[in-house]
Amino acid sequence: MTSNDNRGGRLRIQILPLDPSLHDRKSFHCGKETVDRYLRTTAAQATRYYRAATFVLAAVDNPSEVLGYYTLAPHEYRDGELDLATARALRVHGLQRIPVLLLGQLGIARAYQGRGLGKLLLWSALERAFSTAANSGAVAVITDPADDRAAAFYARYGFATLHEAPFHRMMLPTKTIAAALSRG
Repeated sequence: MTSNDNRGGRLRIQILPLDPSLHDRKSFHCGKETVDRYLRTTAAQATRYYRAATFVLAAVDNPSEVLGYYTLAPHEYRDGELDLATARALRVHGLQRIPVLLLGQLGIARAYQGRGLGKLLLWSALERAFSTAANSGAVAVITDPADDRAAAFYARYGFATLHEAPFHRMMLPTKTIAAALSRG
């Protein structure tokens, strides 16, 4: 993969599973302290104990620098936790457990923001989520945007507000991801 670098050239990039011995997590700054802190203090442990999987965007020629990252984790709703209209639309009304995937974190380092790397990471996360759903089941991807700007970003890619309280949560059905992937 490639992206434009600061000098107007091309930056060859790759998305890899987080490797704490390789990726410099301490130097990552995206402008959201909670997103920065997760990568620095929690991501490696969450990956080590299989609670979540973190994927890092890095330059091919400098793989230790984290340009961005995202985290996916399993999640589930219980029957009755989703509103009836959503449960029917997802065809899960009456199920005791409703499997979804949580896109828990997504951030781009400040120096690399505004180049479409957020979109690239989101599509990588959605492709990975679809693969997981196809192999083990998940009816949707959910996320909890950090602020209104993040919510607007997710909305551009089809995420809809699931609820706003006690925190803002957005959802994208797996069937919507499947349709987008089939269009190429």
